[in-house]
Amino acid sequence: MMLSAIEMKDIVRRQWFEELWDKWNVSIADALFTSDYQLHLSGVIAPLSRVTATDVVRMLGDAFPDLRHTVNELIAEGNTVVARWTMNGTHCGELHGIAATERSIRISGTAVHHLSGNKIAETWLTFDNLDLLQQLGATLRPAES
Repeated sequence: MMLSAIEMKDIVRRQWFEELWDKWNVSIADALFTSDYQLHLSGVIAPLSRVTATDVVRMLGDAFPDLRHTVNELIAEGNTVVARWTMNGTHCGELHGIAATERSIRISGTAVHHLSGNKIAETWLTFDNLDLLQQLGATLRPAES
């Protein structure tokens, strides 16, 4: 059964953003993802499995416990939902060897979700990793002229 565009957008908005990422509810992974789910993450060569993807969610939840997403735009066509989003949070825990800085971050990105039935089968997640590192003070910003 093919879901409507409204139903697919609802899955992405409520389950992916609100439940999984903003509430850190990784227990929904079985209901949200197909068994062969793949997460293609910017800067990572090989796709991540459903289990590894939930580990990423946990890691970011530990680093940014107050992280919240704003969904700026959702577009659905066929079995695909594209989301343009912005996230805000405070760096309160270690992230990839970077100790908590208590700095606020604001990052924008795009997620392209391919659904199979009422589950997400594949996600292409893109955001500016360098911008995140710069906001945390982990890299030098270019000299301003």
